[in-house]
Amino acid sequence: MKKWLIILLVFLVVLILLLGGIYVVFFKKNVNKGGGGVIENPMKQIIIKNTDASGKVNAEAVVSEGVKEFNVQYINYILIALGVGNLHKSLIGYGNPVVELDLDNQIWSSEIKDGGLYTGLGANDNKDLKITMSKQEAVKALLSQDMKQFMKDSVANGNTKIEMIAGKPELGSKGYLEMYNNLK
Repeated sequence: MKKWLIILLVFLVVLILLLGGIYVVFFKKNVNKGGGGVIENPMKQIIIKNTDASGKVNAEAVVSEGVKEFNVQYINYILIALGVGNLHKSLIGYGNPVVELDLDNQIWSSEIKDGGLYTGLGANDNKDLKITMSKQEAVKALLSQDMKQFMKDSVANGNTKIEMIAGKPELGSKGYLEMYNNLK
């Protein structure tokens, strides 16, 4: 009788863990899925300010001002457009996804944690991926009609460098494969 009770208890624990895993994978909301709404391009006001009465935009002034006013909103907008909403905490113990950006030697780190995107100045020793580009290139990406295509072209032209820091199993367990496939 005691043996059956232990078997039943082990079965229930395994079942609960399995159902919990299924819930996390299929139902947990993340950065750009679910009730997030529309995210406005952080360059909008700069573009409006540098547009004349005929509707012509002074692109050089927009880029210059965008570089000067570069901030965390720019980083988050770019990352969300590139698909960080597909990233999630590793179910096999690697932790949260962390992307590091080196913009004109200014280091920013973004961590996807509990469905939110947390970005700040400074390096992160646990980074999975490092993106290196100029602030000017980042601003041009924000101004592009198709940011994913712009980033593909920027990498191909050597203006942006993407470096995998973590190993493939870790990257795969955090959802980077889906993000990568969306950028192909």
